[in-house]
Amino acid sequence: MRRCGSTELNRMASCFAAPLAVFLTVALRCTAGDDVARADELFRLSKVAVTDSSGSSGFRTLPPAIQPMTTVSADGSGYFSDPSPVRLAPSRGGRTQVFSGTTKAIMSCAYPVTGRCFSWTRVAVNSGALRATIAAAGATVTNFQNLAAFQDDAGGWHAVLAIGVRSPAHPDHWTVLVHAQPAAVGVPGTVPPAWSADSVLAGSFATPADGNYDGKHFQDGERLYLLYVKNFVSKPGLRNGIVIQPMLSPTQAAPEGATTLLLPGDRDGALDSEWYDHTKAKLVEAPYIVKIAEKYALLYSTGAYQQDDYKAGVAWSDTLRPAAGRFYRKVLEIDSRGIWGHPGRAEVRYLLQSQRPRWPNFTGGQVISPGVASAVRGPGGAWWLYFAGFDPADRPLTSPGVAEADHRRPYFVRLRASVPVAQTVAAATDAELAAWLQPEAQ
Repeated sequence: MRRCGSTELNRMASCFAAPLAVFLTVALRCTAGDDVARADELFRLSKVAVTDSSGSSGFRTLPPAIQPMTTVSADGSGYFSDPSPVRLAPSRGGRTQVFSGTTKAIMSCAYPVTGRCFSWTRVAVNSGALRATIAAAGATVTNFQNLAAFQDDAGGWHAVLAIGVRSPAHPDHWTVLVHAQPAAVGVPGTVPPAWSADSVLAGSFATPADGNYDGKHFQDGERLYLLYVKNFVSKPGLRNGIVIQPMLSPTQAAPEGATTLLLPGDRDGALDSEWYDHTKAKLVEAPYIVKIAEKYALLYSTGAYQQDDYKAGVAWSDTLRPAAGRFYRKVLEIDSRGIWGHPGRAEVRYLLQSQRPRWPNFTGGQVISPGVASAVRGPGGAWWLYFAGFDPADRPLTSPGVAEADHRRPYFVRLRASVPVAQTVAAATDAELAAWLQPEAQ
């Protein structure tokens, strides 16, 4: 088969003004062969992801209309790696959108949300009352991760914090989830600017374990839960999944134990798109749950967050905690052309991904490694998808293909939310599920 030369590729990149029929004719000629690299280059130039999979919404999918949340300054303010919406008391909700996540800052923007409207306010964390517990276990703190703030109905503040530790007996770093309380009072009505750890929620400072990170409180009606990442299989074939633990209070777990919500490759085979870089590991992480039309949407990420295989998906359930042996349902699509490696196999249709230009919702021309996503409905009824990723023009590498973690930026894009009240997740087709939540195109 004939391969497309660079002249023809450049002609394709300027083809959007031409009729769609001309675009498809040239595109199909250029991709009929086996030269996948050339085909991917074509789609990068055109910034169009094209699929012919069953259940897709046509041949042509424009990139999402992504906007930055912050302005990055020379001092590093504006970078934000793990944006997680702060649950506010009902008396405060609706006027301002607030994010925690990184242990360095809090972001906020008064509605209406616009590009770069979010302010960036520094925050501090410490091990607080757990210093003695950590020392008694023979461990030392390596870092603090994933501060997720939460305001209860009475206005009280809580946070879930991941503390990284190591010990002489166990030199490899592991994380422990802890509750943190405000250590300082800021401007009335705002998120506290300092936090101190006070009690363990998941994991141990004495016994190392993978998992136990990306924790956050989630309230469903009057019931409080702890949502986090748990390890199910140790390295090198590591498998991390998402669980939810009922809580008696923000600091005390209920005796009934955690329910597993999502695992990697838990439906329809191996799911090649979920491999963690070039290792034997797989994980799903960065959970965020939102209730829409009496159904539960679990937004999650998979892949290596400093590399282009990191991406954001959504899984659905009719109940918050599925029955034993059941999980949230990922949105799948048949990979008829083998874009992920195996023609005819079901693969995940992600909300955002920068790994395969010919797969839906490709963002590589705008944001690399999109993940840590959340869906939020604004006071006017509009839905927004918030996430983090790398600006292609500001992505310094620490090694080949591995970006500097501190350069992740926060972004948002308008969401089309069309979730039918009368239809169940169990009865929906994958094509129907794919239409329930979709980022708006440019």
